[in-house]
Amino acid sequence: MDCMAAVALIWNSNEFLLIKRADQKGDPWSGQMALPGGHREPGESCMDTAVRETMEETGLPISVKKSLGIYHTLNGHVSVAAFECTTDRRDVSPDSEVAKFFWVSQNSLSHGEESYTYSGYVIFGLTYRILKDYFH
Repeated sequence: MDCMAAVALIWNSNEFLLIKRADQKGDPWSGQMALPGGHREPGESCMDTAVRETMEETGLPISVKKSLGIYHTLNGHVSVAAFECTTDRRDVSPDSEVAKFFWVSQNSLSHGEESYTYSGYVIFGLTYRILKDYFH
């Protein structure tokens, strides 16, 4: 599996972790709702990237259950590996890249046109496509 970045769909009981990315200059996903993750380091596997980035952004140790595949940004420039993961912890310690975090159940998502909404926040793009494929 070849990726430029990786994300983790992290479950604890019947809820998964969503983050709102902090507003940061130079981050193309600045301020968006997302799954924890980030860019792969040289020599690192996609799975290791998901584990490392999750720990850096949330402080949560995760166990990878399975690959959810490779997704591409709509402009096709970035390939992102997605993984289904679990954690036995809920005590998120967000770093500076994370403005907010939410433990979300599937039933609390409202399905819109090419998006989900959770508590007034719109989930679209790559995160929406990963969740839509996972839930359907």
